[in-house]
Order: sequence, then C-alpha cells, then structure tokens
Amino acid sequence: TIFAQHPLTGTWEMVSIKGTDADGKAFDWNTANFRMVKIITPTHYMLMTHVVRNDSAIFNNAHAGPIQFAENTYSQTCTVSSDATIGAKFAFTWKVKGNQLIQSGTNTGADGKKAVIDELVYKRVDSPAASSKNPIVGTWNQLSSEYTLFDGTKGSHVSPDVTRFDILTPTHWARIGHWKGKFENAFISSYSMLNEKVKLKGNNVSSSAPNNNEYDITYRVNGNKLYVKGTATNPEGKKLIWSDVFEKAGGK
Repeated sequence: TIFAQHPLTGTWEMVSIKGTDADGKAFDWNTANFRMVKIITPTHYMLMTHVVRNDSAIFNNAHAGPIQFAENTYSQTCTVSSDATIGAKFAFTWKVKGNQLIQSGTNTGADGKKAVIDELVYKRVDSPAASSKNPIVGTWNQLSSEYTLFDGTKGSHVSPDVTRFDILTPTHWARIGHWKGKFENAFISSYSMLNEKVKLKGNNVSSSAPNNNEYDITYRVNGNKLYVKGTATNPEGKKLIWSDVFEKAGGK
C-alpha cells in the first residue's frame, strides 16, 4: 500500500493559527489555548481540536472527509463530524518548510458563511512513510459489530444505525463514531503493530473520562474487508470484548 503519495500525507499538530471567523471576529491562537491534530492521507483527512482551559484540554470538535490535491493547493469536504460541521468546505494554499506545514485559505460552512485563515502552522508528528506493507493502512467504514460489555451484556449493531469512520496511517489510528445519529466519540492515537497485533501508544480523545484499560487488538484484511477482534481489560480485571467488520471507504 503506497501511503506517501503527497508531501502532506502524515500526522500534524498545530503550532499556531490566526484569521477571522465567520462572524468577522479576529482570532490568534497557539497551543497555550487551542490544540489541533490533523491526519492527511492520499484520499481523506481527519482532525480533532481541543480548547485549553486552566491547563486542561477540553474536547471541541472532530471532523473528517475526502481530500483533493492540486499543485500547491488542496481542498477538503466534511462528511463526518462531531457537530454541525458536515457540509463545510475548506480550501487552502500550502508550503512545507522543514517539518512545518504552513497554509492559508477559507473555511466555508454549510450555511455559506466564510472564515478566513491568514496563517495556520503545523509541525509534523511523524516522518512520512514512503510506503507501507501494513494492509490495514487506509480509510474504513464499519459495517457491523458484536460485543460483550464489562458487565456481561451482549449486543450487536450494524450500519447505518451505528457508524465508525476509521483512518489508519502507518503510524496513527483515528476514529469518529456515531450512535443512532448522535456523536459518540472520537480519538487519534499512535500505534505499533507486530504481525496482526496492534498496541496503542497514547491518544487524543473526545472523552474527559480517564481510560486505564489494557487493550489486545487483532486486525485481519481480506480483500476490501477489515476484521477486528479486541479485548479491553479494566483495572478491576473485567473485560469488554468485540468483533467488528469494516469495508474500505469507496468499496475498493
């Protein structure tokens, strides 16, 4: 699977951002008051933001969708979101200097209102992978899930009642989930993989609740399907067990 088909593919953390919002109010933020992590793949993007208050990072939003490149510009359309961002369109010019991505452009909401980004600076989290033989790399939509909760309750669900939109790069795993049309959760986590076993390595999450679970996750790819089996063990030793089926976005 060729991953780094464009110099912007990878994971990026915001350094600073300044511009004018859709109501005409100027803003100038840095990591002291705002955090943003963005994943860019050859076909899709996903980002997550947190607002910093009293040294605590409070989840703000997460959104994702298809991305298109053209010379020194790129555009993205939000199709999955934790809030009302769905339908928003983003258009940017960009340049890369060392490990920094510097871009400017516009965010046009579904209501037609525009915010102007004068300058948005990111730093690269990981070095770009020229290629990856890891078959799980890609963008995936969950088709179904069966699970047993920590209290022993068994259940299952299928799309579109419950959706999970996952992006996996050679270094990061990101998800936006909805339950019956309502935002459920989002996260971006780095990971390592040995054979078909995945180990998570810390993350950015939408929940403020502490997560001290131990995870054992196994992935298997067959054609355009991704099969996931996992166990989460909480500090009391109780287990959450799940078995999921995903399909590659676009069905290819």
